[in-house]
Amino acid sequence: MEIKDFTLHHDGVDGDFDVTLYGTAGRPIIVFPEGDSSCASWEEGGMVDALASLIDAGRVRLFCVDSADGSSWYAGCAPVDYRLASLGGYFDLVENELRRLVRDEAPNTEAPIVAGAGIGALNATIAMLRRPDLYGGLLALSGTYDAAWVVGDAMSDGWRAFSPVDVVRGLGDNPLLVEALSEKLLTFVCGTGAGEEGGETQRTLQGELASAGVDATFEYWGTDVDHSWGWWQEEARQLLPCLLDEGGLQRRHAASVVGDARAAAKAAGVDLAGAGERLEQARHHLDETRGALTAAEERSKVERQSVLGRKKEAERLATVARDAWAEKDRLAALLEDAIRKGNEAQAEADRAAAELSSAEWIAGEAEAAVAGAKSGLAAASGEAERAKEAVKAARAREAEAKAKLQAVLDEAGAAKPATVPAEKKPAAKPAAAPAKKPATRKRPAAEKKPATSTRRSSRTRKAPGSEGKAN
Repeated sequence: MEIKDFTLHHDGVDGDFDVTLYGTAGRPIIVFPEGDSSCASWEEGGMVDALASLIDAGRVRLFCVDSADGSSWYAGCAPVDYRLASLGGYFDLVENELRRLVRDEAPNTEAPIVAGAGIGALNATIAMLRRPDLYGGLLALSGTYDAAWVVGDAMSDGWRAFSPVDVVRGLGDNPLLVEALSEKLLTFVCGTGAGEEGGETQRTLQGELASAGVDATFEYWGTDVDHSWGWWQEEARQLLPCLLDEGGLQRRHAASVVGDARAAAKAAGVDLAGAGERLEQARHHLDETRGALTAAEERSKVERQSVLGRKKEAERLATVARDAWAEKDRLAALLEDAIRKGNEAQAEADRAAAELSSAEWIAGEAEAAVAGAKSGLAAASGEAERAKEAVKAARAREAEAKAKLQAVLDEAGAAKPATVPAEKKPAAKPAAAPAKKPATRKRPAAEKKPATSTRRSSRTRKAPGSEGKAN
């Protein structure tokens, strides 16, 4: 494989751009490197080796060019105007200096195909949309076609000019561009595995191109196909030959349709065999179901009768329940009234208990007064007995005095002369003086009833409702 190196420069673009040519014959392929890489990107990623058979057979030659991604897509800290100018100058270089190099090295050949993977796919698509008249086809592998996904918050009208989904969205206003693109072989492919988030923008681009009436090929490989060089090598091996041969993409599509049809037919055969078996099983199941249906109908009759009986019972129980609830409400009203009366009775009982406690206290005082009166009565009885004894002694002394007086009188009568005095009428006997009630002696201080104090003693009154009194 013959390899050549070139250096290109374009006024208004900073720095030079290297180009590496792989091969000496065949359809020229302009290759845009993966994000912020050099012209050696495809060689280092194994893509040149993957396409070596086509290169060595003289079917293709690869023109791999440096990128300006470092001063445009990935220059996030640089001014937007500088980034846009750098990107625009880069595509000017591709459309002029690089295009002349391709024409010089591959004269009398068909228009070159632009290709790329990752950010290279984005740049290849932009190149095709800017100047479809310069190129014969496009192979875009795992690209991201919405500039907003790359520049983020810096998105502006200037960036939309380099955003394929935004450019295609306005194709309806540019019929010439629609016609030019419709004549090209446009092929987009991506996986659905890890890292292939850009597939979402590919689906958006597919919808916009279809709305504009531009026919293109879009393929979405399996979930095991990730964002890697290994899968890009396989995708390029399969799809690049289809771009080289007239009707290649149609044949691939037809083969895909046939393959799908064969797979569907095979699956249908398997389904048919399975369907026959399922049919026999279904017939057997149908017979069983009929028997089950008959049994179920008989059972249904029995169950309907049971349901009617249960319905009547339910209605009866509902009536009982309504009556029970009504009785419950009546009893609740009675209970509420009983509680009210009970509360009133309790209040009366509490008042009675309070009055009882007070009466018990007063009765205690009365009992103390009775005890004092009894003590005074006992003392008075003793005094009366002593007075009786004193009267008895006085009467005895009186009798004794009378006897002594009579003796004295008798002695005096014996000493008088014998003349007898004239008989005198006996002096009337003084009426006996009424017996005097013995004077009541003063009761000794110890026997006196204590004076009743208006101050209550230390007796404690029980609170209403108490069962006794404090001593």
